[in-house]
Amino acid sequence: MADMIKVTNTPENTENLPEWAGGKGGEPDRSSLALIKQAVTNNWSIPDAWKNALPTLCAKIATDESKGDRERLRAIEILRAMQRDNLDAAQVLDRVERLESGQATERIELAPISWNPKN
Repeated sequence: MADMIKVTNTPENTENLPEWAGGKGGEPDRSSLALIKQAVTNNWSIPDAWKNALPTLCAKIATDESKGDRERLRAIEILRAMQRDNLDAAQVLDRVERLESGQATERIELAPISWNPKN
C-alpha cells in the first residue's frame, strides 16, 4: 500500500501546525495523534490551516514503516474521520442545493394499493 501513495519526505503545509502536532520539525506522538483524532471525530473547531496540513502529515505517518503500528493506525483513523466528514458535508450540500432548486431530496416510489377483503 505504501507504494501506491506518493508522500514526500517532508509534509507540505505543516508550518501552520504546532510542534506537538508535527509542525516546525516536530514529530507527533501517539497521544497527540489520539487528541487530533478526537478533535476531528467530535467536530471540534480546528483551524483551517491545520485542516489543510493534517492529511499530508497523516499520510506520511501512515506510510512510514519506521513508525509503530499504533501511530500508523491513529494516522489512518484521522484520515478516515476526515474523509467521513467530507462525505457528510458533500451529502448535506447536495441536499441543500436540491431543496433550493425545488428538486426532490428523497426518492419514494409508491406502488398501486389494492384491497381484497375476505368474505
